[in-house]
Amino acid sequence: MEISCACGGDCQHQKKSKRDALPGDGHTVCQCRSGADHIKIDPTMDQVAATPGNEIEKESFTGTRPSDTAQNQADLKTRIIQSIKDLPPMPRVVIEIQNLISDLNSDITQLTAIIETDQAIAAKVLKIANSAYYGMSGKISTIHQASILLGYRVLGEIVTMAGAVDILSGSMPGYGYDSEELWRHSLTVAFSAKLIAELKHKNLIHQAHTAGLIHDVGKIILDKHILDHMDSISVYMVQGEKSFLEAERHIFGFDHAEIASEVCRTWKIPDKISLAIGSHHQPSLSNGDELSYIVHVADYIATMGGIGYDDDDALREPETGAMSFLNLKQTDLSAIMVMALEAASNF
Repeated sequence: MEISCACGGDCQHQKKSKRDALPGDGHTVCQCRSGADHIKIDPTMDQVAATPGNEIEKESFTGTRPSDTAQNQADLKTRIIQSIKDLPPMPRVVIEIQNLISDLNSDITQLTAIIETDQAIAAKVLKIANSAYYGMSGKISTIHQASILLGYRVLGEIVTMAGAVDILSGSMPGYGYDSEELWRHSLTVAFSAKLIAELKHKNLIHQAHTAGLIHDVGKIILDKHILDHMDSISVYMVQGEKSFLEAERHIFGFDHAEIASEVCRTWKIPDKISLAIGSHHQPSLSNGDELSYIVHVADYIATMGGIGYDDDDALREPETGAMSFLNLKQTDLSAIMVMALEAASNF
């Protein structure tokens, strides 16, 4: 079997699966996201060879380089966590709003006052508040007016989107995201999570929307490292028949969800949201945390609707037991998907 990149340096299948067997010729095409050079794999020799100009080390079918020891993985994780400081910070206003909404004694006057301290955020809030989704197109001209017409929690939701849009709108070549693709995926997960919470636990609506919106922020930090290890990731996925998420865990010793949880702690996002984000691919490890299950199923809904970074196997089905935990049926997910896609299309 031979594996070669189908892109020739300009990948046209960035969001396709990395495993597409070509019948009859004994070859497999690696349709990579990154535009990496050709990789040839001979499973009988248990090695990888690169095309001229792209020499790489021999690797076992696990895709792990000899130097990728547990200690090296731990060192890499430390460096990645330290690099979180290089990520654009979540605006202070957004963090204050998150804490304010968690305070049962807070009120709309306090919320309005905080938003008005940041003119850049305030301008984005007004733009979002006047979108077709909220039915107020051209009717809102001040933050005070927005607070009256939209209410406390909806205004908090808008502030979070206003603060996150710039952070989530860049391209990520490692994961195959073009500019704004991560933003569209994040919006769809946010609205899916909000709709699930409206059905199952209304007190979690705001937290569900926030967690859904920033659940994949760890990918922004991990993206350059994905590019650096793309050869090993591709080999591990193809020969081990593993998902991209499993490849992250194998190559690095952790995944993007764990890094996202670290980002939340750096940003001082409330612990409940941080837990849900860190557990969103394996909610069964969250000790029965409902928000973790909500974000997990919301991520699946977005992928089911075609709004995802690829068709990775790990996202094709919810984790076993997740649907029953939330008491959801497939028909519920289909209805939520339609509404979430429509909502996200307004931004």
